[in-house]
Amino acid sequence: MGGRSTSDNFKRRFGDSERIEIRYAKDKMTPSEDSCRSEQLSKVYAGVLKGILGREPTQDEILGNKNISKAKKVNSLPWVDYR
Repeated sequence: MGGRSTSDNFKRRFGDSERIEIRYAKDKMTPSEDSCRSEQLSKVYAGVLKGILGREPTQDEILGNKNISKAKKVNSLPWVDYR
């Protein structure tokens, strides 16, 4: 009756965790590389929020100032009635 454990879900989706290897950069990033990576991560984060919310996220939602767990999804097709 209970759901699968987190480790079981991980194994089911990605296979054995021993085949996944995490490598960290040995060299420090230059300020321009850091800025570029930060900008890319911000765009990706906003894109994920857009997918979750079904609309463009507001600045407060992106910054985490507004709780998105209670946000309502805006219907992207206003002329379609889904009832």
